[in-house]
Amino acid sequence: MSKNSMAQMESMKAAVLTAFGDAEKFEIQTVPIPILKANQVLVRVCATSINPVDYQTRRGDYKELVQLPAILGVDVSGVIEAIGEAVTDFQVGDSVYYSPQIFGEFGSYAQYHVADAAIVALKPANLSHIEAASFPLAGGTAWGLST
Repeated sequence: MSKNSMAQMESMKAAVLTAFGDAEKFEIQTVPIPILKANQVLVRVCATSINPVDYQTRRGDYKELVQLPAILGVDVSGVIEAIGEAVTDFQVGDSVYYSPQIFGEFGSYAQYHVADAAIVALKPANLSHIEAASFPLAGGTAWGLST
């Protein structure tokens, strides 16, 4: 994607948590697309998932770690729309999946997500985006417990 195309895509829709509490505290809002840094990829989110950390955060269990309004979500499967100038392992159009940093700047409940290329992996071709989005956090947790 060229810089001109990126300039035309200045905003996106996102499920924004406006207050801690029940699911009605989410609002669909138009927000700016995050700015891409040299070592990052811009991913069009095709699928995300809901994990215990998401609903725990929504209800206020981690108030000290989350500044409202916030975009939650810690699993992504999608397609790379743009790459930073230092990214060499991915190309625009690659299907990828990953788990964004928990309590990072923003999560995956949005049309687009920006991530450091170092945490992104190519999505296996035999998995749908829905299947791939169900794996990063839960799979990483299981792997961590088995080592």
